[in-house]
Amino acid sequence: MNIHYIYIYTYIYTHTHIKSIETFAMSICEHFLSSFDHVIRAQVYVEEVPWKCLEKNGVKHVHAFIHTPTGTHFCEVEQMRSGPPVIHSGIKDLKVLKTTQSGFEGFIKDQFTTLPEVKDRCFATQVYCKWRYHQCRDVDFDTTWDTVRDIVLEKFAGPYDKGEYSPSVQKTLYDIQVHSLSRVPEVCFVTCHSED
Repeated sequence: MNIHYIYIYTYIYTHTHIKSIETFAMSICEHFLSSFDHVIRAQVYVEEVPWKCLEKNGVKHVHAFIHTPTGTHFCEVEQMRSGPPVIHSGIKDLKVLKTTQSGFEGFIKDQFTTLPEVKDRCFATQVYCKWRYHQCRDVDFDTTWDTVRDIVLEKFAGPYDKGEYSPSVQKTLYDIQVHSLSRVPEVCFVTCHSED
């Protein structure tokens, strides 16, 4: 297994034209499918962990970084020897909190329901959102990722001056999916979930 990691790190340094983790994953798939006759399918998972250079009084540290809480960008690319790549991208580990304008109401009730409706509560969660692309040509993957992340934050928080009420976590996640599909034409499927 370690040999594979060393191989990939070496591959990174020899391919400086890589613009996104999605292009990088497609490049790895293509490399293995074209280099080895016995390989008929390649599947690659890549994460881009958000690090930021330490900074104090406007001076950036020369070699030290800190993990930033902006969410982790990941992608999964699968390609058969005879077909185009299938690309999924996503956001994980995006921790969000709002102190009001969140409820849990309007759900189906029956004889087993014990949870009362609530119209105002804290909403703290970790969001996971994954989407699939229609195709892989001429896609600006980083811009698409930024747009979907902005939609997640916009639908979670609402306008900065007044917020937005959410009747349930499920409704917020549904709104994220609907808005992502309507505002990002490159995307054909979106799934979201969050931890309670």
